[in-house]
Amino acid sequence: MLDKIQVQIAMLETGKKLILGAGIEIKTMQHVVELCDQLASDGIIKILNRHEETKTGQKLVDSLMIQKV
Repeated sequence: MLDKIQVQIAMLETGKKLILGAGIEIKTMQHVVELCDQLASDGIIKILNRHEETKTGQKLVDSLMIQKV
């Protein structure tokens, strides 16, 4: 799953946005968040929005909006 997301981000054109989260299990999504945080710190993407799930109260991120820079 992370490989697919890395490919999608790599293929994304500069300035284009991508929403991640739909169809991704919450545990897997936390790995996606870590990946995106790393890519953001490397200057590859910018995280525009983080949405935390509210059902369990654990403040886990369930969707991200990113932009390729």
